[in-house]
Amino acid sequence: MTTATRTRRPRRDLTPVDITARYPSFRSGQLQSWSAKSRDGVWDYERMEDVGTLWDVTHLPTGLPAGFYGTLGAAREATANGSALAYVETIQAHERGEHEAERQIRCGRC
Repeated sequence: MTTATRTRRPRRDLTPVDITARYPSFRSGQLQSWSAKSRDGVWDYERMEDVGTLWDVTHLPTGLPAGFYGTLGAAREATANGSALAYVETIQAHERGEHEAERQIRCGRC
């Protein structure tokens, strides 16, 4: 009989945040996070008003949205690895009219 070995997932880099709003869940009574800000003051994370909804990330220096994410962890990972910032830069390029193609799939404004 062979022993199954567990492989660990590589550790994710996450943006450090401070939770700014927590409210108890109606069903379980446990506290759920509803709002957070990054410690460097660049990102704002807010959850929609309904339970189980997406996290809306905003780039504070520009005020532009950086996308919707299923969990706070996924949102923090996107801001840490640069994919959220790349999305913000795509929106800025759209507003300046600097798209290479007529319509870019990644652009949220086209």
